[in-house]
Amino acid sequence: MATSSITKEFRVKDPAAFERLKTELESKPARKQAVDSPSLKKGKEKLATFVFH
Repeated sequence: MATSSITKEFRVKDPAAFERLKTELESKPARKQAVDSPSLKKGKEKLATFVFH
């Protein structure tokens, strides 16, 4: 079944909170940028390195 055929109905109890949520979701980027960390860098190097014994 395609996900586009699924509909969900919901009721808003707090319209002000709902509006804040909508504006927050619209203002944030769809994809968050990854933060460079030592473990992430090590993992990338491990993926890019081939070792033959």
